Amino acid sequence: MSVPCSDQEFRPVKAKAASLPPGVTAERCWCGRVAKVKQVEDFSDQFGMKFFMCASYEHDPPRSSASSSTRPPSPPPLCKWFHWIDTEQPDWAREEVEEKQRRAWATFFEEERWEKVRANEKAERERQIQKLRAEQARNREVNQKRMDDEAARRFAEEEVRREAREAERKRLRERAAEAQAAEERGDKSGKWPRWTQGK
Repeated sequence: MSVPCSDQEFRPVKAKAASLPPGVTAERCWCGRVAKVKQVEDFSDQFGMKFFMCASYEHDPPRSSASSSTRPPSPPPLCKWFHWIDTEQPDWAREEVEEKQRRAWATFFEEERWEKVRANEKAERERQIQKLRAEQARNREVNQKRMDDEAARRFAEEEVRREAREAERKRLRERAAEAQAAEERGDKSGKWPRWTQGK
């Protein structure tokens, strides 16, 4: 026995022609014609379920070619009568829907797993980059300290040489001043300075 549809405007989006199930009597729609048997192809809670549909109900299929675009549209349906034949979804249809859902969830979890893998790989690359940058910074600090120490050592050595030069110049100036003074004293006394006399 068929089950009346509470909403006569409801129609499955996708349905295909089907055979009348054993033990089910064909029905006539409101307009008196023998109803067609259809089977739902939508992957939903009604997938695989069969229903009666008025044979006078027509619809316009998608126009995928230029020739179909020139065809005039079909008139409004004469009768929208619609009854369910199946009260429950068949086991094979439910299993197929569950399998499709299982594959969909498996694909989702696989994609999620790969997203986590990619996220972990990205985090690892960033960690390695940060580690490399830190190591480069330490190397720059070590090299800079080495250059600073070398510059300080050279500066200290140059200071020592400069002080030695200054000390030598001071000694020479003092010697020259002493010799000049002795020479001047010798001119006044008529004697040559001792440092000018041979031994």
